[in-house]
Amino acid sequence: MVNRLMGGMKLSSDTAQIQGNFSQIREDATTVYERWRKPQRPRIDVAIDTSSLANGALATSNAIEQIANDRNAAIDLGQNHGYGMQWLQPLVTVTWPNGTSVIYGPVNPDDAALIVDEATGRSGAASALAIGVLSGEHTEIPSIREHPFFAQEPEQRRLIARIGLTDPEVMEHYIGSGGWAAFARVLYRGMQPDGVRQELIDGAHGGRGGGGFPAGVKWNFLAGAPGDEHYMVCNADEGDPGAWVNRVVMEGDPHLLIEGMAIAAFATSSKRGFIYIREEYPLAVERMEQAIRHAEAAGLLGDNILGSEFSFQLEVVKGAGSYVCGEETGLLSSIQGQRGQPRIRPPFPAAVGVFMKPSNVNNVETFSHVPLILQNGHEWYREYGTEAMVGTRLFSFSGDIPNTGFMELPFGAPMQEILSACGGVSDGAELKAIHSGGPLGSLVPASAMPTLTLENNSFTPYDAMMGSGGIVFVSDRTHLVILNEFISEFVEEESCGRCTTCHGGNQRMTEIFRRIMNGDGRRADAANLKLIDDMLQQSNCVHGQFSPKPMRNLLQHFREDYEELALQRRDPTLTLPGMTKFRVANPRDSKIEDAVAICPVNAFQGSVGARSINDDACIGCGACTEVA
Repeated sequence: MVNRLMGGMKLSSDTAQIQGNFSQIREDATTVYERWRKPQRPRIDVAIDTSSLANGALATSNAIEQIANDRNAAIDLGQNHGYGMQWLQPLVTVTWPNGTSVIYGPVNPDDAALIVDEATGRSGAASALAIGVLSGEHTEIPSIREHPFFAQEPEQRRLIARIGLTDPEVMEHYIGSGGWAAFARVLYRGMQPDGVRQELIDGAHGGRGGGGFPAGVKWNFLAGAPGDEHYMVCNADEGDPGAWVNRVVMEGDPHLLIEGMAIAAFATSSKRGFIYIREEYPLAVERMEQAIRHAEAAGLLGDNILGSEFSFQLEVVKGAGSYVCGEETGLLSSIQGQRGQPRIRPPFPAAVGVFMKPSNVNNVETFSHVPLILQNGHEWYREYGTEAMVGTRLFSFSGDIPNTGFMELPFGAPMQEILSACGGVSDGAELKAIHSGGPLGSLVPASAMPTLTLENNSFTPYDAMMGSGGIVFVSDRTHLVILNEFISEFVEEESCGRCTTCHGGNQRMTEIFRRIMNGDGRRADAANLKLIDDMLQQSNCVHGQFSPKPMRNLLQHFREDYEELALQRRDPTLTLPGMTKFRVANPRDSKIEDAVAICPVNAFQGSVGARSINDDACIGCGACTEVA
């Protein structure tokens, strides 16, 4: 057999063997997947993901199984991943033999009988729970793509096209729906590693971790590093409150990430890789480890992949819950078994990474776009987005909105329309701020909404950043000083502690915010917060350097709210216990007894007609004001 050298990597010239091996795998998988998409008898799939489990999906699944068994119903039971409408979890999909699938939700255990009725022929039994048709056609139920929540998504999803349409624990569903084809083509078409990197550069594929640095350029740094021991690392330590986009990919389409990492390894002469997942994602860990085992058994990972001379070993590493390990050098230290402490840079990971060897670190979504670009071409990839930011990305939306969930959106999508898709602000409140990018992110004022879009440049005028995909809408019923105190305490607690600048600076910031919340604000506090901000810029890593950003935005865009609380000692939200005391204005009001009845801590004292409130017992929840 003749071999040739390709970009520093020795590959078999017998590409026909590689293609034949994959063709057989794909043929077998396609048969399995087609039978699943058009089952011989109706099938009920319960969405099993972290969000659904938190909303009782297992109880729903058990109830459906129990009823099906009791009736000896001619149906099958399975699972998929939720489609994105988290507020409607648990979600259930019914698929009939003709391939028509309909999503229902929320389906609680009490609704299980209706779902079984629907699946077994009593058409319309669960119509009140129907959300939309996932595939096929239905005379009475509209397509899920017509749901207002997805109005800003592309007509066809890209990154999460398989979500809801596959069982994420079955590798054949991924391969049968086109998966692993991009990686196989790279091998059997004899594509050069530098050609793979150039395709990403031509597609302007930017990293999805928040910075947006071109992935192909970053891979060039590793490809050009000396030695033959290179490492490919995935940062799946997603820890921002309100962000769960990486989790969706790992739980809903794990092989997409693995294929992306395999292509990246080929393009950079890497023989080993790690997926670093936060320990708080047990289902993601389980599905990623399972997917790796399945890929190895199929010959898609490990030694001599598909009969070639390219080898790539991949393993999952669980984090221990440290937020600072989201910083890539802290993550690398943790993989080595050391304390998760960010390193001083330079040197950068491309030169000195994990085990002090050249390494590349990208996040989950960055890798997961790669197979799509290689399979469809960079021109296809550039059809969505803006000139500055190309393509689509996942966003999760939460906060003071009725419709929480995730969407795949083009860069540049208008924030105002997205808020409308999420149902507007909850309970008739008004939008106060948009919190983007987590604890190290930003607070953008509601006044920005008419022009704010999902693009970094749109956030820049507000000294803000879009971040890594988590968007939290904050209403005027939450005081932003409370949010800042929560953030500063979190960042202080999660500091690695190496530099006093970071840990001590955020500790002082937390103390100032707590004092203000207790009604003891000082005129010098704003200047002292600015001083802390300046000092934190001298921190060793971005954890400390970015930590004062929400506070900075507070003083920039919400100065009146800050001064009203800090200097005038007034809290219009009535949510700060240290700033609010409750009094019975009219003891003879007949509604006072209604308030007494619902008080969770029995803070009312005295007899009927002479009630007062015990300040020591009162927790300031405000429940009494709702009825009296």
